Amino acid sequence: MRTGGVPDSTPGPWVARSQEEAWTTGRPRGKMFDTTAGTPRGASILHFSTASPERFSSLAPDRGADLERLTHNIERGSVKARHLVVASDEDGVDVGRAGLFTHPDGTTVAYAFQFGPGWTDAEELYRVLLDGLAHAARATGLRRAEVSVIDRRDPAPEAKRAALQSLGWVVDSDRLELEAGTEGRSLPVDARGTGPAARPGADPRESRIIEIDPTDEDVVRVMAAAMGNSLDDYDRTRVAEVGAQQAAIAYRDMMADRQVRVPWLAHRDRSGISGIAAIQAYPADWNLGYLAVLPEARRTGVGARLASAVLAATAQAGVPLVTASVARANPPILRTLRKAGFRIASARTDFVLQLDRGNHVA
Repeated sequence: MRTGGVPDSTPGPWVARSQEEAWTTGRPRGKMFDTTAGTPRGASILHFSTASPERFSSLAPDRGADLERLTHNIERGSVKARHLVVASDEDGVDVGRAGLFTHPDGTTVAYAFQFGPGWTDAEELYRVLLDGLAHAARATGLRRAEVSVIDRRDPAPEAKRAALQSLGWVVDSDRLELEAGTEGRSLPVDARGTGPAARPGADPRESRIIEIDPTDEDVVRVMAAAMGNSLDDYDRTRVAEVGAQQAAIAYRDMMADRQVRVPWLAHRDRSGISGIAAIQAYPADWNLGYLAVLPEARRTGVGARLASAVLAATAQAGVPLVTASVARANPPILRTLRKAGFRIASARTDFVLQLDRGNHVA
């Protein structure tokens, strides 16, 4: 059951360095207000351009931290310099940015949307940035891109949805963002379980949560079984495309960060491993990226115990918050997480653009 989110970044903007690397949308933009004088600067034309990493990070609240993360992602191949896009006006004012992030399984997502202060036409700025991302994606041979609209995080989320739909992006999944605080979660991760046994014949006294290496063969085995019997649209699509085994390997590799030590957890009973909780570390929180339970072990409390253990592990690491993302079409996992202490924090809509179909606004 997929619960993960999208790459985290603290988003910023810039201007074109040459005519060759800038395109004009041909649409007048909204009024840009000078935040020092408080008066309209007047309408002009928006351009999108590719940016250097330094320029891309220039509008981030913490430029140094943003550039450090961006440099790390470029070095590991998740981000290409040609996939960094910034919108600017004809006066050379930086007004917004967005980029493309590619996961190990080949999924490419638009991320790091950031607006400059005082912008009044959010939908138009989104259109320009998204148009720029489509240009950059096609120029590097990408055939598909995805993007999420998260109401509590995105500036003007309804404007973003409207811009996406106007440019031919299609709704892929309606989801809910969840979160849970970790204060008071002090149970040791490897404590013996007291809940029901995972499978028929298993002794509840032998049921426990353990830490597991992402490369353990049981991780892919349990994830493949879970993805092959999932209510989540993402799981179903990936399994239909490449099969459950390859889908599990790709999603495991996408979540496992070899350079950041984060515990993954497993539920083990006398019969073996019956559940997996994959955890991803972000700057401000940890994310429950995937909660996998064998079909025969469902409705026995395994998922809720794993989710509670994730909160305990996160608390022990000194991280105050755990997040997750759940498809609206998957009520069982929503009930499981809410039982463990998660609450609904925001609506989320995932969109997809098939780049080989020519849907593009010039």
